[in-house]
Amino acid sequence: MPVFDRIPLLHSALAFALFGALLATTVGAAAQSAPTSGIAPAAKALPASVDLRPRFLQWNLPPRRQGPRGTCSVFTVTGALEYAAAAQMGHGSRLSVEFLNWAGHRAVHRSADGGFFSELWKGYEKFGICLEDHQPYQRHYSHDLEPEQAVLKSARTLIPARLSIHWIKEWNPHTGLTEAHVAEIKATLAKSWPVCGGFRWPKNAAWKEHVLQMCPPEAVFDGHSVLLVGYKDDPAQPGGGAFIIHNSGGDGTDGYLPYAYVAAYMNDAAWIGN
Repeated sequence: MPVFDRIPLLHSALAFALFGALLATTVGAAAQSAPTSGIAPAAKALPASVDLRPRFLQWNLPPRRQGPRGTCSVFTVTGALEYAAAAQMGHGSRLSVEFLNWAGHRAVHRSADGGFFSELWKGYEKFGICLEDHQPYQRHYSHDLEPEQAVLKSARTLIPARLSIHWIKEWNPHTGLTEAHVAEIKATLAKSWPVCGGFRWPKNAAWKEHVLQMCPPEAVFDGHSVLLVGYKDDPAQPGGGAFIIHNSGGDGTDGYLPYAYVAAYMNDAAWIGN
């Protein structure tokens, strides 16, 4: 694992230029959307670091890999559902990525593998979600998948109290985050809720000490989804710190996204709870 105190200062003029430009253009919007007391006091009240990974491990919910399929958003939402269900029921259960993928398709009449957070949530609201053992994840996508009736029935009743999705930023691939958005994401994590994040992602991702490196707008595509599971303030990182992620598209090691990267390239953000 990277030790942030040992990570050298990243002398990336591009990184800080990106973040500075973003803050300059969004500070007015942030001020308008923040409470009358201002965003600064709330930010100061937050802890310098939060790490929800021990809670995932306590409930036996380590990160999973998506393999060659384009199902990063499904893994991200399923991970948030698993966490919220475990918090509600007091124990962790592996939920079915494959079922949620099918449910999202059926709810919005989609046929391509994967989906947006909003589509997957419509699938959950309509069909629920079942255990992984009842509808295991397949290495290859099957357009003809149809869950059995017993599985459909169990999916509707598996989680006793229905969960809700709370949007911090709805999907928009043309804008990043305001200061208020970043503060709200950190506050949500500080309240022990992981955050689903959809991003414009580097075409050729470069990692240093497991930290994703900054890149210019022309070097990203839309996109990739990960689950934010913590953060750590660190002046050596672009933007003053980094978010900890569970990345189903990675190789199994934990990753970190600098605040500046998240502010520049986050398309949508939401958390799932009661």
